Amino acid sequence: LGPLPDEWLPSSGAFTGGASTSRSRLRSHPANKYVGQADVTAEAEYLVDVIHHEVPLFRERGVFYDLRVVEGASLFTVPKKTDIDRCACKEPDVNMFLQKGVGNHIRRSLLKVGINLNDQSINRRLAHSGSVTGELATLDLSAASDSVTCSLVLALLPYEWYLYLDDIRSPRIEVDGVTFRTELFSTMGNGFTFELESLLFYALARATMYFEGVRGVVSVYGDDIICPVEGADMLIWVLSYFGFETNPDKTFTAGSFRESCGGHYYLGEDVTPFYLKKEA
Repeated sequence: LGPLPDEWLPSSGAFTGGASTSRSRLRSHPANKYVGQADVTAEAEYLVDVIHHEVPLFRERGVFYDLRVVEGASLFTVPKKTDIDRCACKEPDVNMFLQKGVGNHIRRSLLKVGINLNDQSINRRLAHSGSVTGELATLDLSAASDSVTCSLVLALLPYEWYLYLDDIRSPRIEVDGVTFRTELFSTMGNGFTFELESLLFYALARATMYFEGVRGVVSVYGDDIICPVEGADMLIWVLSYFGFETNPDKTFTAGSFRESCGGHYYLGEDVTPFYLKKEA
């Protein structure tokens, strides 16, 4: 990642259309988040002055001046499967803005080493290749983002990066009116969660291949990991050492089947199933 770049902290920030702690999904258009009251955690409040200093237009237009300090994020669930819901969180507005800046920076940094988080088809093409040659393994993790702990991020990231990310994340989560402090570093809903986990898995995979003396392609897209078969077992062990559980039902290190980023391949043939998401 390099040194913490002051110039991108506010200028790379952005909003998505997701709900925040102050705005429901019906009022969550990105433009709405620049107007009116904005939520922020106490840990990130000091960065509002940085934003106003670096982005004069925000200062002139009164963006992020009407602040409400909140304890952290708010949990909600969305359907994942017919019998399982996925937990996600609504983040405070200012935190979301700054988190997205970090996410954007990590995406650009990973692109320099050939990891394009804007293109899932790369992993699908590699999975197709692995099903033909048997040289590439496809790994998938269970509850990957939920397993990224504060201690892990502290151990793997430069200390100044850890401090900044720790300031702009939500250290507490409200669940049914009760607030909990978590060791989970960032939530689904945090603007850098996907990019951060991709970075961590790429670093672990690349380091494992280096120390094992294994050459070949390493690719990640979130917790979808592709690496040479020769180093797959060691990488699975390394991931488990850092607290990540490999999903055996979606991990393929032998045979002629590979799966990654929704693409399923057997001996080079696309065997991706179709899904019924609702009744006809």
